[in-house]
Amino acid sequence: MRWIKALWAKYCQFLDSLGLTPESKRCCVPLSERAQEALKRGEQPDR
Repeated sequence: MRWIKALWAKYCQFLDSLGLTPESKRCCVPLSERAQEALKRGEQPDR
């Protein structure tokens, strides 16, 4: 069980290094700069 937890921790670190965090509001794709700016202005980002 320890090795699964260790692999999971490395996987989470890998996702963090790509910018795929819960704060980015997407589970698999980080928001583009254009979408981030739209959210800051209170608009819906393009999909």
